[in-house]
Formats: sequence, C-alpha cells, structure tokens
Amino acid sequence: MTRSNRAPALSRRGFLMGSVALGLGASGPALARASLSADCGWCLPGEAAWRDLADRSHGQVLRPGEAGFLERAAPQNLRYRRVSPQAIARCGSPEIVAAVIDWCRGLDMPFAIRGGGHSYAGHSTSAGILIDLSPMNRIDVDAATGAVDIEAGARNADIARALEKSGRTITHGRCGTVGIAGFLLGGGIGFNMRRYGIGSDLMRAAELVTADGRVRHVSEGSEPDLFWALRGGAGGNFGVATRFTLASHPADERITVFSLRWNTQSEAVAQAFVAAAEKAPESFASRFSLGAASPEQRRAGIDVHFDLLGQHAGPKGELLDLLAPVFGVARPERLVVEERSYWAGQDFLAEPGEPGFYQERSGFVRQRLDERILECGFRRLRDWPGTAVGADLRFFQTGGAINRMAPDATAFVHRDSAWLFSIGLDWSAGDQATPEVIAPAQRWQDGFYREMRELCGSGAYQNFPDPSLVDWRKAYYGANLARLEKIKADIDPFNLFRHGQSL
Repeated sequence: MTRSNRAPALSRRGFLMGSVALGLGASGPALARASLSADCGWCLPGEAAWRDLADRSHGQVLRPGEAGFLERAAPQNLRYRRVSPQAIARCGSPEIVAAVIDWCRGLDMPFAIRGGGHSYAGHSTSAGILIDLSPMNRIDVDAATGAVDIEAGARNADIARALEKSGRTITHGRCGTVGIAGFLLGGGIGFNMRRYGIGSDLMRAAELVTADGRVRHVSEGSEPDLFWALRGGAGGNFGVATRFTLASHPADERITVFSLRWNTQSEAVAQAFVAAAEKAPESFASRFSLGAASPEQRRAGIDVHFDLLGQHAGPKGELLDLLAPVFGVARPERLVVEERSYWAGQDFLAEPGEPGFYQERSGFVRQRLDERILECGFRRLRDWPGTAVGADLRFFQTGGAINRMAPDATAFVHRDSAWLFSIGLDWSAGDQATPEVIAPAQRWQDGFYREMRELCGSGAYQNFPDPSLVDWRKAYYGANLARLEKIKADIDPFNLFRHGQSL
C-alpha cells in the first residue's frame, strides 16, 4: 500500500551492491569483463556478455538510451531516482529468471527484483541489473474452488479487474501499481484484513526461483519451512517469487464506502472516532490520517486536520450509526458515504500512488490506541517545521482475523496489534528540497518516531521498509527472526539475494 493524498517519495526499496563471490562458474560462453565501475567497485560486462544476457532473456533486455528504459528504470520513490541499472531484463517465465540470475552470478553483477517498484527503501532499484517481472502478469481464477493463481508481475489494478469478473476478492491494496509479489511476501495490508487476514494469510502455494537455479513449488505439503518464510519474510530474501496461489472469498454484493474530513475540533473528533472504531465489528475497516499544517497555515489559524477513509460490509445506516458519536462532536467539512457494489467501492477507495519523494517510519499499536498516543501525534504535528509537500501520521486499523493466527504460524509476527501507524514526510524536487529544509524535517520525524515507539512498542512493518531503522531485523520479524535466518542460510548459503535490509 502506498501513500495517498500527497506525492509519495520512496518505494519499498534497497539495492544489491557489492560482488557476490560464490565460487560458482557461469554457464554458457565465457563472459568477458570490460571496464571497472568507479562508483560501485564491480566490473561492467563487455558486449559479448550483453549479447549473452539478451539471448538468455529471449531478447527482452533494455539498455540505457533505448525506448522505454527510463520509464521502466524509475522507482516510485524518487528519492532513489539517481540509481539507474546497466540493463533491465524483462523476464517472461521462471526459467528466464533463473537464466538471468545465473548470468549475474557468473559476473558478480549486483541485481534487484522488481514487480511494481514500490519499495519505500529502494530495494527494487539497482545500479546493476533490474530483473523486471512485469511480463509475468497472468491471473487465473478457478470458478469451482475460488483459488486464484497470480503471476508475480501482476499489479493491484490487474488483479482487481480479474477478480471483479469472477465475483471474488482477497485482501488487496488500494494503489493500482503496487506489485503482488512485494505485497504478499511482506504480509499485505488492506481493508479486508480484519475479516480475512493479511494478504499472505490467504497464500496456499508459491513458485520460487532460488539461488541454485531451481524453480521450486512450495506449499504446506512441499518445503513447508520455505513456504512459512514466504508468508511475511519480505521480498528479496530467499529467491525470486514468480507465482502465487491464493484462497479467495465471494465479493460482497454491496458495501458502504466513506471519505470524511474534519478541519476543526480534530483532536476531539479523533478521540471519539478511535473509541467507536475499536468497538466496531470486523466488517468495518478504516484508515485515518492526521495531517500537519505548515508553519504559514498555523499562523493563519489552521490546525491539524483529520481524514477518515474506509469501508463497511453492511448498509449505509449501520455505518452512520457507528459514526454517530463522532458526528456528535463536530460535523465534517467533507462527508461522502455511499453504498456501492464491492468493486465499484474499491474504485472509490483507490489511490493513484504517483511517484514522489518521501520517508516513512512505521510501528504497531498494541491493544488499543489510547489518549497518550493521540496527544503525542497532535503535539508533534503542530511542531512540524515544514517541507515543500507535507507530513502526516496515519493509522490503519488491524486486529480481527489477523490476530487470530499465532505469531509463529507464518513469518509475519505482528499478531497482537490494534493499529499500524506510519509517520510520513514528503518533499519535492527543486529549490525547495534543500538540505536546509529537509534535514530539520527529518530530525523532527526521527524525534516523533522515537516518542511513538516508546508509547507503542518496537515493532515495524516489513512492507514499509525504513532505511533509518537500526534494529530493523528485530522490529520486522521479532521472535521469528532466528527461524528466518536459518531458512535463509539453508536456501541461499552464499547470500546471493541481498539488499540494504536483507536477512
């Protein structure tokens, strides 16, 4: 899930740098080396090697200067826009993925894997080879069983249209360009998660290309440890996932969707809403955002605003009854509440996810969102020093089916939360994005985050990777870390698959 209502900046990111000394020879013809990259410390291939890569990729290799290269190389988080690959290998099958990985291994060439390109920390960006899975985007729905077979290059928008035709749904995101592989491998949050669990809870099987070149088919009955790791162990750790099979649910005939904003009395409104939401049934799903006013806006009397977005799998009247205590505090300046068919409702809730510059810092609220947490949020947002775009504090309502699974049932360990929070900071390119502007805002964000973690706990969401997080292994994986590290050592003993926050 990406950021909405403002220009985002980083995707979930990180790139694989440094040589991979495996002691394994490349197959096929000798791969000639040419010049040394001064920036990266590894050798650039000669033309014979590039021709070999093109052969292995069935001609689907883009080089700098070729049509479509810049568009496909650009990350969603423009903070990493200057990291550009030497080539993009567009892979149309798991066998081609294996051949490209073998080529990279033989040349000690760094690489990154990209489905949608939305890694917040740049992990889907590389100065070496970009393994582009977008040609693998087939989606099949079994009408008899409801099983959904999805190739790893498919994105949310593709999946939505396929599921709409079949009358089915899963736990899915709202940004159409997010890739299914990254979404599922790190967990996958969405407005259905309180009813059905996170996205990876619906996974029944997966296909994975591992460092040894094998195309593995994993499930509870076949390589169960690896299957356990793929459900929350995050992308880029164990291999290249190329296909998933998910259980689905019948899509609701009607749901009620809502979008509301309060510009005044927002702190009292927030308190009333949280009290109502935490008593709501699992059919109710919400995300609310506290948006900072700039220093200039504050001088004009504008305070932190409260935005509420979500869906209720029930009639409009039920939703209005649920929100009645909130309306009793203040009427919203924006009030849109509509009954729609399920997938028309998802169109209403969708966000564009336009590229931008940003930094996200996340955590989980255990048990309940008490007044101290809200007080911290409003106080800190009122002290925002300002950047060219914005800053906010978001809360995604969790609980329900997510927490009915044990923390060690899958690699996704965060099974005791009521909310997931994210402190977002956005800025723009150009003269306004100077170190003098950005550095104070980042110090503000870091101080805000430290205080929130003291109140909420030390966990963080692995699908919102945070390059500033020092204790990320423990924060992302908790008590499941040791088992994940063992599986990583067994499946990728030479650490071929690595990036800035890989296991």
